[in-house]
Amino acid sequence: MDTIQLVGYSHQVLISSIVWLEGDANYTRVHFQNGTITTITQPLHWFEQNLNFVRIHRSAIINPAYAREFVQKKGRSGWVRLLDDTVIPVSRDRLPYTSAQLTLIINQEMLSEDMQDDLSDYPMAD
Repeated sequence: MDTIQLVGYSHQVLISSIVWLEGDANYTRVHFQNGTITTITQPLHWFEQNLNFVRIHRSAIINPAYAREFVQKKGRSGWVRLLDDTVIPVSRDRLPYTSAQLTLIINQEMLSEDMQDDLSDYPMAD
């Protein structure tokens, strides 16, 4: 699935264009890659169930493709810095989950890149 239909939008939206989602009761603010923000009448829970994003806080879900840095402090606090330098706190309850998910995703991306490099050693058949 590369696109989703957002409530109130007449066209499909590229999932890859969504950087993070911010919940507020039954509304969600969608933060896009181009810097625009739109509010829709769809709860954050829906996105958690339908996208492969990481829930880092009661009111925040991030697209892991835009995560630049994850910091976990000894005092059981942490945060994620996105590629656009947005810093979003990670709730204490979600620190282990966030760490595991981001590590898993980074490892999968590295494995995929290694496989692409390995495949580039072989000539393509015409």
